[in-house]
Amino acid sequence: MSKIRLGIIGPGIIWERAHKPALKKFSNRFEIAAFCATSEKSKNKINKEYPGMPFYKDYKLLVKESFIDAVIIMTPIPMNPVVAIEALNAGKDVFLEKPMATNVKDGKELVKKEKETGKRVFILEQNVYTSFIDEMIKVLNSGRLGDVLMFDRLYHGYIGFKEGVEDYGNTEWRIKPAFPLGILFDGGIHEIAMLSKIFGKPLAVYAAGVKYRQEYGDYDYESMIFEYKNNLIGTFSNSYFLDGNRNCFIVRGTKGLAFYEEDLKIAIEENSGRRDIIKINNENPCYRMWKIFIKCLETDSKPYYTTEIALNDLQILEAIEKSLKKGIKVSVEQ
Repeated sequence: MSKIRLGIIGPGIIWERAHKPALKKFSNRFEIAAFCATSEKSKNKINKEYPGMPFYKDYKLLVKESFIDAVIIMTPIPMNPVVAIEALNAGKDVFLEKPMATNVKDGKELVKKEKETGKRVFILEQNVYTSFIDEMIKVLNSGRLGDVLMFDRLYHGYIGFKEGVEDYGNTEWRIKPAFPLGILFDGGIHEIAMLSKIFGKPLAVYAAGVKYRQEYGDYDYESMIFEYKNNLIGTFSNSYFLDGNRNCFIVRGTKGLAFYEEDLKIAIEENSGRRDIIKINNENPCYRMWKIFIKCLETDSKPYYTTEIALNDLQILEAIEKSLKKGIKVSVEQ
C-alpha cells in the first residue's frame, strides 16, 4: 500500500496529544501533506514544525487539492459534518473526530453522503478499541456470569479552565459550546460508545442532571438509567466537573459479577466461589485504532465503529438530552 497523503484540518490539542504521535509511529503508511487552521498562532506553529508545508485557512481549498488523499478533521463539533461532507464531495476519505455531528439529523446526512460518494469515513473514537472492552465482552460471552441483568458505570473526571495550561477545558468552543448536554456530549460520548459496544443499543433511557458552573454547557453531572432487552438495566454516572478517582465498572449476572477499576485488570467473582483476575493488555488505544484503520485500508474493509454505529450513539445522546429536559423516560430511536 502506498502512503496515504493526509490533510490535517484543525491541529489542536487532540492532534498534539493523540493523532500526531500515532501517525509518527505509522509514518510508513501515512504522509502529512498539508494543514488547515484559522488562527495565526496555529499557522506560526505549523510553519516552525513543518517548514514549507502547504497551509490553508479555508478547508474548502485544502480538500480540493489533488495531492491530498484523505483528511483528518478535528474541528469544533458543529463543523464536523460540514467539513466531512465537503471532503467526501471532493473525493477524499475522511478521518473524523467524535461525535460526528451535534444532532441525529446531521448524522444521518453524513451517513447518506458516505454511501453516495463511495468514500470512507473513519470515526476517531479510540476508546472503543481499548483492550479492556474486548476482554469484558469475552467474559460476558463466556457465560460465567449467567444471564447479565445489570451494570453500573461511574466515570468522573474534571475538565475545566486551568490557568496557564493548554488543556481541553481551555478550549473556547467547550467553554461556550454550540452543542447540547455540555461535556457529556464531547467527553461522555467515549463512555456511551463503550457501553454500546458491550451491551448494544438501549431501548430507553431516563436521566437526571444538574448544572453547577456558569459555563461548559447545560449540565455538569448526570445520572442515567438504560433499559435493554432481556431484562438488562444499566446505570451510568458521569461528570466532568466532579473529579475523577474511584471510577469503576461492574457487571452483575445470575451466576456472578465482573469488576473493573481502571487498574488494567478485570476481577471475576462467581457465585460458586470461583475467583479469577484477567490482566489487560496496556496497548495505547489510539495506536491500536490507527493500526486497525491501516488494516481496513489494505483490505478494503470497515472497522468496528462505523458511521452507522456512531449514529446509534448520537441517538442515545439525543434521548438523554430529551429525558434531562422533560424529566421522563425516553425511547431510543431504533
